[in-house]
Amino acid sequence: MNTDAKSTISFRTDGVFAIHVTDLQKAESFYSNVMSFNLTDKSESQLVYDTGVICLYVNKDEKIIPFIPALEVKDYKQAKAHLIKNGCRIVKEFDGNKALYFTDPFGFTIDIIEKK
Repeated sequence: MNTDAKSTISFRTDGVFAIHVTDLQKAESFYSNVMSFNLTDKSESQLVYDTGVICLYVNKDEKIIPFIPALEVKDYKQAKAHLIKNGCRIVKEFDGNKALYFTDPFGFTIDIIEKK
C-alpha cells in the first residue's frame, strides 16, 4: 500500500449509506415501524429511507453487508486506479453508473460514485 504521499484524489461523503439484508420485508417492518424512518421509494429489491441527515438504501441481497458509506469522486476511473494501486480490493462494480464497492485495509466496504 502506497501511504507515502497525500492523495490528489478527493473523496467526499454524500449523505448516503447502504445496507444489504436477506429479508426486505423484515427490514421494512423494522425501519418503518420501529425506527419511524420515512420510506421514500420501494421496489422488489430496495427500500429508500429519508432518515434526516442521511439517505438509507436497504438492498435485498443473498448475504448481509453492514453499513456502507457512499463517497463522491470527480473522476471514477482515476479513483478506481488509485484505490487498486493502494491495495484496496474492488468488491462490486455497478455497470453504467460509474460506481463501485471496495474494501479498505480493515475489511470495511465503502462505495464510490462519480458526481461532477
